[in-house]
Amino acid sequence: MKININCIKKWLYQDSKDLKDELKSNMLVAETLIVAVTFQIGISPPGAAWQDTKDGHEAGKAIMASLKIPYHMFLILNTLAFSTSTQLILILIYHEKFYFEIVVATVSMVATYGTAVWSLSPDKDVKLRYVCMAALFPYLWRLSYQTFNSFRSCK
Repeated sequence: MKININCIKKWLYQDSKDLKDELKSNMLVAETLIVAVTFQIGISPPGAAWQDTKDGHEAGKAIMASLKIPYHMFLILNTLAFSTSTQLILILIYHEKFYFEIVVATVSMVATYGTAVWSLSPDKDVKLRYVCMAALFPYLWRLSYQTFNSFRSCK
């Protein structure tokens, strides 16, 4: 099987190269704001965290976690927005200078977000796997979409 280099290049560059600079800049600002808001609300969820350990709750855990379904919906949807926005930022700046440094900063921020969500959630809470799936979903969706469309058009 012969690998077509032009197909691989098309796969890598198909998203942000065709955008006009003004649209790209506006999208980058919007995505950066979404990342900032979702990060902040993820590390300090509504209702804050318990300040002491008593009456069946533990200090440092999210107060909202006592409402199982709303807390899980909050975490899943917030993580989905956060993950999608970080992905779009990386796509929009793919051809720009200092891309590697921005990737390192973004990965570090995502790890910080994950650590904060994990530490705020109760220890008995096994639903964090859904949050992890929400975090990976935009990346897996983009990878499958991009792969399918690029290699389909190369034939």
